[in-house]
Amino acid sequence: ITWEPISNSNYFYQYEIYRAPDKGLTDITLMVQIPNSSVKHFQDRKAGNGTTWYYSVAVVDINGRKHYSDYVSGWSIP
Repeated sequence: ITWEPISNSNYFYQYEIYRAPDKGLTDITLMVQIPNSSVKHFQDRKAGNGTTWYYSVAVVDINGRKHYSDYVSGWSIP
């Protein structure tokens, strides 16, 4: 997945990538924490073959507040 990097990194702490197996967003899993504000992509190497997952990127600020993106679907290619 890709995203636009945060433009104001003064309060940036980290990105967090979340994954869910269905549109109902059950069983949400934190996949990775990225402490670099210039990173703008994540490749899920544990997605499996021919599987659809739903991902969200959260921006965490230095006060611990999280700002979530909408979930988007991604399909793994065998």
